[in-house]
Amino acid sequence: MKRSFGFMYHRAGEENRPEEINQFGTLAPPVGPDSHLFRQDIDAYFAALAVEYGATFHAQTRISEIDFGDDEVELRAESGVTYRAKLLIDASGMRSMVSDQLGMRDEVPRFRTDTRAIYTHMMGVRSTDLLLDPEARRALSTPLGQSTMHHVFDGGWMWIIPFSNHRDATNPLTSVGLMLDRRKHPNPSGTPDEEFRRIISAYPTIERHFADANAARPWTRSGRIQYSSPHLIKPRLIQLPHAGAFIDPLYSSGMSVLIVAIDLIAEELLKAVAENDYEVERFKFMEDVVNRGFDHYDTMVSGAFDSFASYDTWNAWNRNWMMGSLLGTFGPLSLLMHYRKTKDRSYLEKTTEPSRMGVLGSHLRGVVEVAQASRADMDAAISGEITHHEASERIFARFRTVDFLPPYMGFGDPERTTTATFTLIPGARHVNWYRMHGDAAYRDNCTFPLLTYALDGASFVTGEARDAGRRSVAALRDVFFANNREWRHTAMALAAHPELATPVPTIVPSAIESAELKRVKDHHDATPRNGVG
Repeated sequence: MKRSFGFMYHRAGEENRPEEINQFGTLAPPVGPDSHLFRQDIDAYFAALAVEYGATFHAQTRISEIDFGDDEVELRAESGVTYRAKLLIDASGMRSMVSDQLGMRDEVPRFRTDTRAIYTHMMGVRSTDLLLDPEARRALSTPLGQSTMHHVFDGGWMWIIPFSNHRDATNPLTSVGLMLDRRKHPNPSGTPDEEFRRIISAYPTIERHFADANAARPWTRSGRIQYSSPHLIKPRLIQLPHAGAFIDPLYSSGMSVLIVAIDLIAEELLKAVAENDYEVERFKFMEDVVNRGFDHYDTMVSGAFDSFASYDTWNAWNRNWMMGSLLGTFGPLSLLMHYRKTKDRSYLEKTTEPSRMGVLGSHLRGVVEVAQASRADMDAAISGEITHHEASERIFARFRTVDFLPPYMGFGDPERTTTATFTLIPGARHVNWYRMHGDAAYRDNCTFPLLTYALDGASFVTGEARDAGRRSVAALRDVFFANNREWRHTAMALAAHPELATPVPTIVPSAIESAELKRVKDHHDATPRNGVG
């Protein structure tokens, strides 16, 4: 459960100061909250869905050679089997065989971000909320334990993602990772576990957080984690973003770029199959969008690592990401709500328009201009031209002049460490502000039918109540009776894919069908059988 992004700032040798906790909420129901998905479970689920939709799935098949021809791609497996296709989509990620074979990556990554990672899954990680006294907890907008939790300090940051942070959870693990700025932590020392414990020992609040925690799988430690490619497409080849580039897990950059890329690829790929035309040019827009999105995220992430040197600058810099997240989310959300009201699929087709893509607002000119100006302020602080405090004052002053952000959200106020929540009433206020005060571009991007949003919220609440009542009735039934009709219902996991669910008749068998079934059963019962099996 991810009700917000939570950030605790830390100084060496000191406990966290509660006034230095920043939060940015995710969408509330009916659209939210966000979720962190356990990879092996969700991967298996999607693989099964792909098979149901018609894919041929080859498990444990290692490809040893790939040949790109003029009209097809040929893949040879170590088993000796050969596969042929008109187009190859490389979804293999950082260890892309295609990138190595074709020399597609930059020898030196083009990104300013320069980090390395230490990560594992752990047991015994206490809720972040237990690190705070009751007064500090009351000041939070959402529980930190139901956030993607970040510990932030000069030289790095840490994620804490507890898969057991809600009442229906069955997974006891917590994903833990430490991202280190290689300018300040260039060389690993000791085992990954030893290095992790040594670094957190400098920060008393973080050390308390992991006092009872133990790794539940081997630690992983990386070298520089960034890589980049100038191109994601070649004849008969499309690479998904993770095969071409990666920056850093901060702000969940990879996921938003990936979803946008898949949307753009799918739209063109359906046409390409129909026309038997896989020319590179038809996918060029996707490549441009992805590279522009990665470059924007690099500005956000590299600026964040520079800002970690001081809470003043981190508190200010973080507003650039909040701005992009707010406006980047509004675009697709607006389309979704219009579609929910009208069922007009033309709204869904607009998700490929630049202003609607949702990659941290990277295609909204105002967002990019503010971020680049903030980046210049950070560069001035790093070079010593101004102090970090002066850089933060410049960034906050700029946000106070931005006319496409609601003033009441406090983007320009250093004391407002939580700019907004997105429950029904505050969400309606945001929409109405853009309806009344936004210029044409932002008004179109950030407004939607509020009645539809409210009705969806009511439907969510009644649905939850109905499910709770059904479970109670089922529990009472099962105490007294063995038989039930659960077989007549579609499982929740398939409810969104009704075309894939096994058909269940909604009426009882006819009299003729019942008689036939009885005849077959009687014949079976009357047939002599000897022995077993």
